[in-house]
Amino acid sequence: MTQAISHVDAARLEQALLAGIANVFRRRDHINAINVFPVADSDTGTNLAFTLASVRRAIEGEAGRSLPDLLREVADAALDGARGNSGAIMAQYFHGLSESSRDFQVLDGKRLAQVSAAGARSAWSAMTNPVPGTLPTVLEDFADELLRVTRDGVEDIRELFERGLARARKSLAATPEQLSALADAGVVDAGAQGFVDLLEGIRRYMRSGRMPRFAAESAPPAAAGEREHAAPDKHRFCTECLIEGDRLDVIRLRERLDALDASSLVVAGGERRARVHIHTDSPGEVFSLCGEFGELRQQKADDMTRQHGLMNHAGSVAIVTDSAADLPAEEVERLGIHVVAVRLNFGDEEFLDKLTMTPAQFYARLAESPVHPQTSQPPPADFRRQYELLTSHGLDVLGIQISGRLSGTLQAARRTAERVDPERIEVMDTRNAACGQGLMVLWAAEAAAKGWERVAIRTRLTEMRDSFKTYALARDLSWGVRGGRAKPWMETLARKLRLNPILTASPEGELVARGVIAGRRATVEKFARYLLRRMDPGATYRVIISHTDAEADAKALRKRILAGHPQVDACWVVEASPAVGAHAGPGTLIAGMHVWEPPEARHD
Repeated sequence: MTQAISHVDAARLEQALLAGIANVFRRRDHINAINVFPVADSDTGTNLAFTLASVRRAIEGEAGRSLPDLLREVADAALDGARGNSGAIMAQYFHGLSESSRDFQVLDGKRLAQVSAAGARSAWSAMTNPVPGTLPTVLEDFADELLRVTRDGVEDIRELFERGLARARKSLAATPEQLSALADAGVVDAGAQGFVDLLEGIRRYMRSGRMPRFAAESAPPAAAGEREHAAPDKHRFCTECLIEGDRLDVIRLRERLDALDASSLVVAGGERRARVHIHTDSPGEVFSLCGEFGELRQQKADDMTRQHGLMNHAGSVAIVTDSAADLPAEEVERLGIHVVAVRLNFGDEEFLDKLTMTPAQFYARLAESPVHPQTSQPPPADFRRQYELLTSHGLDVLGIQISGRLSGTLQAARRTAERVDPERIEVMDTRNAACGQGLMVLWAAEAAAKGWERVAIRTRLTEMRDSFKTYALARDLSWGVRGGRAKPWMETLARKLRLNPILTASPEGELVARGVIAGRRATVEKFARYLLRRMDPGATYRVIISHTDAEADAKALRKRILAGHPQVDACWVVEASPAVGAHAGPGTLIAGMHVWEPPEARHD
């Protein structure tokens, strides 16, 4: 006869949670495959795995903690790692468990039921518009069953848990009856499935006493395009941040966010730290509002429209780059290019390049701010989200990053690729930036759309790398000196002699001067002549012209290039990234060009 379990202490809870987390990891791809609500973006399993991976690290990081200390660290870790709607709700659930068990060193049956109920209530409170038939419903039904069974006099934790799990399974099976989106798709709620999978892992551990192995790899993902759902027609950015402060007014924060034109709002946490999850078309507005309540950490905004496009992704390779690449927005959309935002700082304020800080906002801020802006590479988590999402859809990934001599972005991307899946992800150094980097990305994306494999794209790009040229007309080198991209002597010489240096990327990827334009008059015309002299009259070119708050000059440059070289396949004018503008300053013109050979002409 199996011996009854009278209580749960910190050591037992640690092992139970680890067993449950291992099962969620194992089931991640199934959870992704049934994800249709609130957005069919196939990432609920990945988001729960990220959230629970943070919990796992907290559990394994220290031994001998009391139960209140353990649950507090679990709650904090869940807030730190929370991803997506379901991850934020789970974080709030753990927060409720922690808050309600401060005075308990062990949990007997009645206490376990009480803290589970408190966790469920806390999860409901995190949502401004709770939807029955989702994760909080199953959390609540599980807790209600524990309360009912303890009132009937059951004290054995094992029996109590078995009865609660049975109720959770029934609740999960009933979610389509409460939510039409689930019924239409013929699935149960993905977040609720993740919670039941957590419970199933705990149950197996309680019955066998054996800790499951954490799988190095998940099960094979469902094929991209297996299911079709409508892309979000509004609120396209899944926006999240962590707020830290003293006596955070979470209720007021939730009210303020709820007044925005947004959806899927979840605010998890308490007075010290809060995690915000919201779907919006204006991530910058969300971050600005949240900044009024405390210090912002872990800002991110993922484009759910782009994620939905993975369902119908052309080819087997996804192209990832960083926002230092100057790319035409319409081509990014057409070719499904994935852009990881460089971080931009004005003092203590952090922004996502091109996303929460547009070029227009940047130059307006630049004109009035006494603080010089700084840039920083994307954190590894930003690359990891992209890589996990893309590989989970069965895609290989080729990262095409800014020169490693100009930024640490390349190394951050490479290190993350090695940790996520080095067999399916590789990252190459463009030894370029801005428009030249953008042209390399466009060529790679065209090749991927034509069915080229990852290794073939990387090999051909490496062969052609030196043919992608970038030239920048720098009218004020003082910005480059401040940002560490130009030498002080270059700025002094240029200013005294009234010279406009023409900068380019060297074969090693460093920024070097390759010419000058004298004087301050007719610089656009002179720059156009300089570029035309470097174009083969018999070749067809693609050209990108970007500018830092100098649109009229950029259009004038395009006009002269098109008039001077009629064999141009495409010539785009785009706004340079604010991350580029921070080092180039206003008024800079950048031109990228290469001889255009369509990928299909080289595919064998």
